[in-house]
Amino acid sequence: MELLKKIILENQHFIKTRNLIPRDIHIPETENIIVFTGIRRCGKTSLLYHEAKKIAIEDVLFLDFEDERLVFLNTMENYDPIIDSYYELFPGRQPVLFFDEVQGLKNWHLYVKRLYAKGFKIYLTGSNANLLSREIATFLTGRAFEIRIFPFSFQELLHYRKTGFTAKDILLNKPGLLRMFSEYLLFGGLPEVIKTAKDDKMLVLKNIYSMLFYKDLIAKYDKNEMLMRLIISKLSENITKPFSVLNLTNKIQPLIKTNRQTVLEYFHLLHTPFLIESIFQYRKSFVKRENERKTYFADTGFIRVVSIGEDLGKLLENLTFVYLKRKYGTVYYYKTGNNLEIDFLILQDGRPKIFQVSYGVSNNLTREREMKALVKGMRELDLKEATVITYDEKETLMTNGFKVEMKPFWEIALQGTV
Repeated sequence: MELLKKIILENQHFIKTRNLIPRDIHIPETENIIVFTGIRRCGKTSLLYHEAKKIAIEDVLFLDFEDERLVFLNTMENYDPIIDSYYELFPGRQPVLFFDEVQGLKNWHLYVKRLYAKGFKIYLTGSNANLLSREIATFLTGRAFEIRIFPFSFQELLHYRKTGFTAKDILLNKPGLLRMFSEYLLFGGLPEVIKTAKDDKMLVLKNIYSMLFYKDLIAKYDKNEMLMRLIISKLSENITKPFSVLNLTNKIQPLIKTNRQTVLEYFHLLHTPFLIESIFQYRKSFVKRENERKTYFADTGFIRVVSIGEDLGKLLENLTFVYLKRKYGTVYYYKTGNNLEIDFLILQDGRPKIFQVSYGVSNNLTREREMKALVKGMRELDLKEATVITYDEKETLMTNGFKVEMKPFWEIALQGTV
């Protein structure tokens, strides 16, 4: 079909001339389907372009299924015209397939499964967690390799700004690093925001958030806009605090008529476009875990869009969650036997590591609170070390044989360790 041919050629030209921001993301050499998932505008499409640039441009068949010119495909009996159009343009060649926002194609999983069986190399992106996970688990098990993409890390931001850094820079260029880290903490790591001048960053953030809110939530699921906004607002207020959906409902009911089941449905929907992510207590039964959780946003910039005021402690804890999620995959929080909360727990080589997050610990009451919880947690988990992640305070404390390292987030991020 002529339209498909035109789009294929247009995309080849665009990719060939595109300048890309490098990412610190490992993409394995595999015959399996590569699936990039994550929130909109986090850089998934650019990763497709990056992979496409590795091969001859004539071998690239790139389609964005949110291109309105491709809507007609969903009315067709089958999708064979896609490959047929490519072969008419490039007879005798075998394309590598790059399908962007694949959830826009009805029954995409069946089509992709058939193409994979025919031997095509396939790359996909998607911004719908439920749809992709369900279809991958059901139809592409053993055939697909899913890679979660996050907004830029602090290291990636520095690479983009062409700011070389070494161990010496932590001492010699600390003011410059802190200035960039403060900007990163406030505005997040979405590529469009990073590329935008500081005075315009909030405008760009609001535009991205509005697009996601209306396109992926309100219009897609035909939900009540006011209720959805209230739930998101309350979740932003609750960052750092465990909560139950019943408690969330009780906070919302004085403002709008609703019930627990509806709030639960809306809450789960917010996970679908990767806007939020929930974590649960370590070593708790399924029922207990489901009754209480902590929730974080995909990017700190979104918190500022939906919040009144600015809580740097919340932003730092959210940023720490994203860092740990990116590095370790599964993140928990922990409650001690006497109900003291430890912000994060991850498993490294099967052993727990625990973390508190505190913007500053110079206040004696704050320091005592964080230390008390960590020491209790170390006793219960049979650990000797724990970490307090701060904005810019660094210290090593020993108490009763337990070691607590206080480290700035930006330094941890530069070193790639915790």
